[in-house]
Amino acid sequence: MIFSSDLKPRFYLVGLFIAACSIIDLNSGMNLNTGSAFAQDTSSAGSESTDLDETGNSGGETQDANLGQADLDEAIVQRIDAQSGEQLDAVSAMLESAIKKGLDEENLSFAKKMLASVQLQRSQAMAAAMLRVPGRRQLQLRDEALAGLEQAIEYDPSLIEAYFLIARLNMLPLPGGDPDSVLKVTTKVIELLDDDPMQKSEALWMRARAQTDEDKKLADLNAALEADSNNLRAMQERAGIRLAQGDVENALQDLEQVLLEDPTNQQIAGAAVEELVNMNRLDEAIELITKLLSKSPSEGMYRMRAILHRSKSNTDEALSDLNKAIAMAPKDPMTLLQRAEVALDREDVKSAKEDFRVATQVAPQILNLEQVIGLRSRIALLENRIADAINDAQLLADRNPENSFHRLRLASLYTMDDRPRKAIEVLTGLLQSQPENVAALRSRGDALLSVGDHQKAIDDYESAVAAVGKVEISDSDEFQRQEAAGIYNNLSWVLATSPNDEIRNGTRSLELAEKAAALSDYKAPHILSTLAAAYAEAGNFEKAVEWSQKAVELGDQEDHEQLEQLELELESYKKGEAWREKQETKENQVPILSPEDLIDT
Repeated sequence: MIFSSDLKPRFYLVGLFIAACSIIDLNSGMNLNTGSAFAQDTSSAGSESTDLDETGNSGGETQDANLGQADLDEAIVQRIDAQSGEQLDAVSAMLESAIKKGLDEENLSFAKKMLASVQLQRSQAMAAAMLRVPGRRQLQLRDEALAGLEQAIEYDPSLIEAYFLIARLNMLPLPGGDPDSVLKVTTKVIELLDDDPMQKSEALWMRARAQTDEDKKLADLNAALEADSNNLRAMQERAGIRLAQGDVENALQDLEQVLLEDPTNQQIAGAAVEELVNMNRLDEAIELITKLLSKSPSEGMYRMRAILHRSKSNTDEALSDLNKAIAMAPKDPMTLLQRAEVALDREDVKSAKEDFRVATQVAPQILNLEQVIGLRSRIALLENRIADAINDAQLLADRNPENSFHRLRLASLYTMDDRPRKAIEVLTGLLQSQPENVAALRSRGDALLSVGDHQKAIDDYESAVAAVGKVEISDSDEFQRQEAAGIYNNLSWVLATSPNDEIRNGTRSLELAEKAAALSDYKAPHILSTLAAAYAEAGNFEKAVEWSQKAVELGDQEDHEQLEQLELELESYKKGEAWREKQETKENQVPILSPEDLIDT
């Protein structure tokens, strides 16, 4: 500390200030004796001080006002070079003696401030020593430091460093911290710091952390940022409270400000981006990462932005970001795996296999990770090694039975391999634990339809429709619209085209087909095909031809894989004949390879 101007200029006393909140670091170069020196009993000095009256005299004795001057002078001389605990104890004892013997008003004030400075320095040294000792000794040093600090502020109530250190020691993640003490000393120091907004902001942030009432906590954080708008810790703390209170917009503004000042803070970046993703605000998440990258390019940020680009199907941008990430960290296995995933999105199996090879060569231990097994399964599928793909999908489903994605993928692979009954078995197991899983209901309906069990397929589709609920174009996102359109379409199709007279329902089919067509903006050939089939079943062949013709035109533009069937449907409606379709897939009986027979990718 720096003594106030009323102190004698010939004495140079420098205190040590601890700046970190949770880690106390003193680079003072002091030669500390953290063993016996700080463990010494200083109660005698403290008890003597409590026997002094306001003038520094003891027990009513009348003494010469400056009988303690010699001890004060000696304390001053010793104080200049005092560093160790023993030396500081000696100075403290000499000052106590000077005060007890008697000093005039000026010297008494000086002695008390000097004694407060000594107690602060001893406490700072103990706090620093806490980092080098374990367990109970660490707690003992903290308690001794706190006792010394209490004495320091008793001698000098304006000693701001002492108040801050009391707060920091009580905020450490150690047993016995006293939040009430934090509130008390930070409130005091806030009163003393009206002319120092930056330190006042720090004190307000510290008090906020000790508050148990959320409104009071938020008020302190607001005041901290009013005093110092660049207090990033206060801003980060406030963002957390705002998120908890549902004030997402303002919370994100705080997080963005923190990140622009500290773009390397991956934890905060992840929290901000995750919140934006949860709100389906991907463009804003990408924009935030772009700002961070302009300030501080990092492999992690490029990888994060690549994930977002991929989720928006922007594979070129995702690949560009992953190339930059790999340029910064060429052997990072997770980035290589992500680039392999993007390569598969682009049907570039060769590049995907090379990245997979390098990643697993660099870090063989990742071979058991879900992401790696899933990637290996995707590679096998694109190489038409469907048995290998199924084995890996089965491995993932067995490893985590509660993961619906893994079981849905396994069922999908069984369907692709003409094993619909195996798919039904997997989906039935999933629906036992998740009876309203829309994707599972739709997939099992499709599988049931493919084995000719139309009524059970209809039951699953109807359950899926109920689970989806009412979906309106105006208040639903693209995924919700596509999901609902797919379910409406499949149910409408079987209600319009089933060979079973008891199952068909033209009115219901047309209702569902019109919804599906509207949700897909009348631009999906297969859905317009269903709309045409529904009109035909309802007996309106003029409309059936109209929509079937549009389906063929769109299918021709898109080179649709079922264009030939679309054309056959149109010819049927022109003849005034409704379309009938009985799907029945012959079960693939070829045994599936065991995991030991997997082909190495």
